[in-house]
Amino acid sequence: MRRIVVGYDGSESATAALEWAVDEARRRHVPVEVVTVHDDLPAGMPPWRQPEPSPDAERRAAEIADGTLHDVTREHGSPSERLVAACTTDDLLVVGSHGHGNLVGTLTGSVSRACLHAAPCPVVVVRRPASPAGPVVVGVDASPPARRALSFAADVAERRGVALEAVHAAGWVPVAGEMVMPTPEELTEWGQHLLRAELERAGVTADAVVDPGHPNDALVRASEHAGLLVVGSRGRNPLTGLLLGSTSGHCAGRAHCPVAVVR
Repeated sequence: MRRIVVGYDGSESATAALEWAVDEARRRHVPVEVVTVHDDLPAGMPPWRQPEPSPDAERRAAEIADGTLHDVTREHGSPSERLVAACTTDDLLVVGSHGHGNLVGTLTGSVSRACLHAAPCPVVVVRRPASPAGPVVVGVDASPPARRALSFAADVAERRGVALEAVHAAGWVPVAGEMVMPTPEELTEWGQHLLRAELERAGVTADAVVDPGHPNDALVRASEHAGLLVVGSRGRNPLTGLLLGSTSGHCAGRAHCPVAVVR
């Protein structure tokens, strides 16, 4: 990882995101780039009406990042577009789940969702201040993004010195016209086999949990005791054929801890 890029607008969730980013940067010994974004001026508004960056927000960012190598970049335009453009594949992007439309930018829910879909690197969404002491929980479904998520989660857990918990949701979504359905016992057995195979493939040790529910519900439940929840941006559960792109967005908005979405 080359650096951590964090969007900051002075809001509560953006402040929590910056605190999370600074803590992670110190663990990884990488710099933080704080990006503040101004919305484009409405058509016809004179240039002199363009607001200046809020010195209070930038001062607060400097206070939070005290002792951490960081830069503050001021951008103009769409917040989500500028944040995505600021990142490379070697970065980590951190955003608050919701923000406000003040002078520094509008990190709204739509911005965090846009970053999840378009960023070229892993994205962490932070809703509120969080403790890194809990285990790192990762969703496992054998898809390529989920495998990358597992590697990412294992690295974070090792750096934090906390447990890694691998969760597979074994819920079955019936297909129209389906005549035969597996039993709950069969789903659990398949899930346990899948987890063993994926952990062995990744060469990591984790607490393996098979949850009988839907991925959305299973991962949000697991986040209640977690310090970080890690999911792939899109996967395919081989037991259900369920595309999981919606799961990453659901977890980012509903989880009880910060959520990392890995492409």
